[in-house]
Amino acid sequence: MRMSLFAGTNLLSMIEPALLAVTLCVFVRHKAYRSFPAFCAYLSCRLGVYAVLSLVILSSHWGLVEKHLAYAIYYYVYWVGYLAGAIMAFLVIQGVFSHLIQPYPGLHRIGLIGFRWATATSVLIAVVLAIFPAGLNQNVLIQVTSSVMRCLSILELCLLAFILLSIETLQLSLKSREFGIALGLAMIAAAELGGSAFAFGHSTMASVANYASQFVVTLAAGVWGLYFARPDVQRVAVMVPSFSPLLRWDEVASALMKPPPQIAMSSPGSFFLQDVEKAVDKVMKRNSVKPAD
Repeated sequence: MRMSLFAGTNLLSMIEPALLAVTLCVFVRHKAYRSFPAFCAYLSCRLGVYAVLSLVILSSHWGLVEKHLAYAIYYYVYWVGYLAGAIMAFLVIQGVFSHLIQPYPGLHRIGLIGFRWATATSVLIAVVLAIFPAGLNQNVLIQVTSSVMRCLSILELCLLAFILLSIETLQLSLKSREFGIALGLAMIAAAELGGSAFAFGHSTMASVANYASQFVVTLAAGVWGLYFARPDVQRVAVMVPSFSPLLRWDEVASALMKPPPQIAMSSPGSFFLQDVEKAVDKVMKRNSVKPAD
């Protein structure tokens, strides 16, 4: 059973780059990079990492690179590429969120600021918690990358939940590309979290979890291809009543983000000089009055 699962996992790992390549071609053909440039970079990053890893494996198989050196190159390319993919995925989440909330400029600005601070704080905590156990002969790169990826997986699931909860308010469709991107990211996040939960369990269970994780990740690449292969659904203009709480919150957020008005104030000395001038004018007028005949 383990051999069949291993073979199935290897087959899926070869199908996934092919689906990602098809998705990227369709993405560029439909010029979707104008709306989602970060997603284009994310797909390119994943494909680039797969290409380099495949080249290292083939070089080792053909004897062009010594096996120990090939393993070291494969190790660092895999984990550094994994971390780079996490950073790109964060930019994708931010881009999709910005695209969704764009009709509300006040909430858009304050939401992005809160989103970035929450992400930076969670990643910082994850990195600190990952570095301290590294003293127990654990690799720092693996621990930091895994912790950052788990934080990112939670953000990906939260993005999909946000879209599902506000789909009517934001006038979105389940066929929209924003939803397709969020769905694929959430699938990968669920696969990552599920796979890591069984990573140190029974060997057979770990193999089943690894196969299931790779299957879901490959399926996510296919979902992206389907969403970008079809014409994009034009987003309906957001129409909300004037008494809508969402509109009120947007006005409050806009007011909070505006700088306070600046009032030009004269220096204290100018008031004193003005009073002196007024007193002098009064005296001059009084003295200039001619006496009656």
